[in-house]
Amino acid sequence: MITPLLASAAALTVLLTGPGPCVPVTGDVASRVKAAGLTMLDEEAMAMHIHPHLTVYVDGRRVPVPADVGIDRTGPKPRYSPLHTHDRSGKLHVESAVWRDFTLGQFLVEWGVRCSGGRATVDGVAFRGDPSRIVLHDKDDIKLFYGVGTVSSTSASKQVRSPV
Repeated sequence: MITPLLASAAALTVLLTGPGPCVPVTGDVASRVKAAGLTMLDEEAMAMHIHPHLTVYVDGRRVPVPADVGIDRTGPKPRYSPLHTHDRSGKLHVESAVWRDFTLGQFLVEWGVRCSGGRATVDGVAFRGDPSRIVLHDKDDIKLFYGVGTVSSTSASKQVRSPV
């Protein structure tokens, strides 16, 4: 049986034509969290508590962000990555015992999707560079685009954001 997380990653790949920029990555939650450079926690920590929002498009079609990315429910009680989702709304939860930078790339690794060649906007402003380097901030509205489609700013007066 394919878990909903891997099914979502597979669906992302299926939407692409040809070999595509996204490849689903297998492995359990803890190994993906470790691959993202993060550590599983026995409970959610709240010293840092922010909620960016992510929307992903492949060839113009919206791909839902799955529930339970970064949450391991295989044991007697859930374990959490400091970067996770609870539902399919696209709301990312960054709940950490320490205040630090978390990136979109870490989230994509946890999701189990390896993507390249994507374009992104943050709060309607085109992001210059590799979208995986986007540092997550509270209430950021991040849109990722893969395949056909354009990235346009909601306002011509806004500047392009670059990685730090």
